[in-house]
Amino acid sequence: MRIFEISECYAASPVRAFALFRRPLERIRLAPPELHLSLEEAPAEVQLGSRLTVRGRRLGVTQRMTTEITALEEGSLIVEEQRQGPFRSWRHTQRFDESPDGVRISDLIEYEPPGGVLGRLATAEATVRELERAFAYRREQLTATFRRP
Repeated sequence: MRIFEISECYAASPVRAFALFRRPLERIRLAPPELHLSLEEAPAEVQLGSRLTVRGRRLGVTQRMTTEITALEEGSLIVEEQRQGPFRSWRHTQRFDESPDGVRISDLIEYEPPGGVLGRLATAEATVRELERAFAYRREQLTATFRRP
């Protein structure tokens, strides 16, 4: 199992940050445009058991991923696991904790890269680079979002 971790602080309350991440459309907005993400199916706000289907395109390849919210603790935790998609496995845990600056958002992604032909492009190392780029973009977007009242 491969692991990617990142933890960042923002000038927002944990309640505000958590509420933002419960909305699938906000998650799409926080993703880099070059991923061409779109929601095919999702509730307006995730709950325990919610399923989300996202379509994206990278390197000319269109892919679809369906995930399920497998744990949700109001104001503090969201766990999302791939049910169908390109990875052999994918589990994304997000924690929202108070920090001196406002909120600390900690992300832990546990995954196994795809196999076959796709696995030659989406190696573990390539996945880490993509995640680093995606989280750098998310950081910019969240910083701007939380500056607004």
